Amino acid sequence: MQFADPDSAAHPYDADLTAPQAIRVNVPSDAPPTRLLIACVLGQNGTLHRWHVLQADSSDFSAKILAALPDWKFTPAFRGNQAVEVNAILGFDVDTK
Repeated sequence: MQFADPDSAAHPYDADLTAPQAIRVNVPSDAPPTRLLIACVLGQNGTLHRWHVLQADSSDFSAKILAALPDWKFTPAFRGNQAVEVNAILGFDVDTK
């Protein structure tokens, strides 16, 4: 997961963001490994919303992951002690080297 606070471009902050952590991310067991990139918003409550596919090599895999996203849960991103909403990109079968 990559994430960014969209407000930070217009407002400098003293504290860095603390990364969100996955609590529940159930990938369907019959989902084949294939490249998929999803843009979304991770809310202050740790849930994902306003997602859309940026890139997909398989519409079947995309459909299965998109159907599972409402059940996913993360710790929110934090700036200091304050949970903040962030833009996020989720990547599947992506080489980050």
